[in-house]
Amino acid sequence: MVQPLKEGDLIGIAAPSSPFDKQLFKQGVTLLQKMGFEVWYREDIFSQERYLAGSDKRRAQELTELFTKKEVKAILFARGGYGSQRVIPHLDPILLKKNKKPVVGFSDITALLTFLRQDCQTPTLYGPVLTQLGGSFVDRTCRSLKYNLTEKKSLEPFDLSECKIVEEGIAKGKLVGGCLSLITSSMGTPYELNTENSILFFEDTGEKVYALDRMLTQLKNAGKLKTVKGIIIGSLEPKEEEVHSIDTMIKDLLADFDGPIISHFPSGHTKDFVTLPFGVEVAIETETLKLYFEESAFT
Repeated sequence: MVQPLKEGDLIGIAAPSSPFDKQLFKQGVTLLQKMGFEVWYREDIFSQERYLAGSDKRRAQELTELFTKKEVKAILFARGGYGSQRVIPHLDPILLKKNKKPVVGFSDITALLTFLRQDCQTPTLYGPVLTQLGGSFVDRTCRSLKYNLTEKKSLEPFDLSECKIVEEGIAKGKLVGGCLSLITSSMGTPYELNTENSILFFEDTGEKVYALDRMLTQLKNAGKLKTVKGIIIGSLEPKEEEVHSIDTMIKDLLADFDGPIISHFPSGHTKDFVTLPFGVEVAIETETLKLYFEESAFT
């Protein structure tokens, strides 16, 4: 069984997607150290090949090394961007499954998180990347990340009063999801997100409202929402010049959804980032305005 981290444990950092700002990265490393962890990464993490952090082979080898390096107790990422989908076919799920450890990431890392959880039974957490941590310090972001990594017991119920209740109701299921554009781009691949009997979380950034509409419509038309029990929507920051309302689009498109819908949840492309453990049983109760976590990532 995978164990939670302790003070002084080593966190390994990978760059499976885009190149990144070195200064923000180093500031993120410093913040992890202030949180009580040791940090390790390969010297070639700063590689750049076009819009990727080095070749597919380099990025896959780096991630594999972090899994097999026994001193590394958890894996975080330099940034998202684009590229993690290209790495997945180069990974050995049997080897990774034998060396399971908690993995934290978001945005483009959604593709890897889904593969690691579904194919390798690895604990996955939807949480911040290094350049995000280095770019803006928010106390709740750090507290949430550390708690998720170090506590075996489930999270305290989350107060939904700061969120928006789009649809009332009660629902229970496994929490799955990620960045909406990555969820839809996995459709039809061996790494497609399994949404059966789930609580679906999604978020995204910089998309026009019609593009978000298109992606959600694709999920609906593909039947991916049929057995979803409830929906939690994180940050959805549109293009600056956007004139259409995201909330209006969500209410219209999901009007026939039979279950609770929560929006404006503080996770995703936001400075104030509440880390979410994927694959755990959760319950939404809009009457009590609570999101209950019935397991932890280490259950």
